[in-house]
Amino acid sequence: MSSANPSALDARPRTHELGLAAHLMPRTINAWPRTFSLVNVANVLRARRRGATVSLNQVKLRHTTVERNALIMEYALLWQSYVGRYSIVGRYASIFNTDVGPYSGLAEKVTIGASPHWPELPTTHVFPVNSEFGFCDGPWPEVGRTSVGADVWLGAGATVRAGVTVGHGAVVGAGAVVTRDVAPYEVVAGVPARHLRTRFPVEMVDRLLDLAWWAWPPSQIRANLGLFREPLTDTRLDQLQAAGRQA
Repeated sequence: MSSANPSALDARPRTHELGLAAHLMPRTINAWPRTFSLVNVANVLRARRRGATVSLNQVKLRHTTVERNALIMEYALLWQSYVGRYSIVGRYASIFNTDVGPYSGLAEKVTIGASPHWPELPTTHVFPVNSEFGFCDGPWPEVGRTSVGADVWLGAGATVRAGVTVGHGAVVGAGAVVTRDVAPYEVVAGVPARHLRTRFPVEMVDRLLDLAWWAWPPSQIRANLGLFREPLTDTRLDQLQAAGRQA
């Protein structure tokens, strides 16, 4: 007589069930970019030819544009995204379906724009909507594109939900989970991310947004570099606006 305890049995299919499933279902595929595939290498080299600094160490790019002087560090994954000039994407960052403005900094292990899961469904697995597993056809359900503005800082390990907009000049604390839009020059932190403060008074924020220094020619920024090296005051902002009129 068997001494097996039914409650101790796991949920793995029997061998004959696996064999039957193999005949009925296609093999699961993996659509992620391969680091050393010819397509990925070509994508990385294309970005480097544009003048971007893209690491040759395990960076994966797919349907992504990286502008001149942007920096993409080791082990980063970028999928259907855009990275503006002089922006930084840190090590182990994962960016999906996202536009990143110029002069932004994304620290290591940041995740932006990943497709959501739907906990209200009968399963937490993605097979009902992900064609890689052979149960369905076509793309994932439509998810809004994520936007990260210019001069944004995202701390290490921060996560930004798909479809969220992070405004120009905003700061997101390390490890934060951003589930709603972040206003320009707002500082948020926590899980979920909450408002802490704004970097500057409202009047100064309006003036900075009107100034849009990140659209200046790089030579103009360099000529006024001293204005970017001191804390922002009304006087300093006046000087920046005067410099902007010469840009």
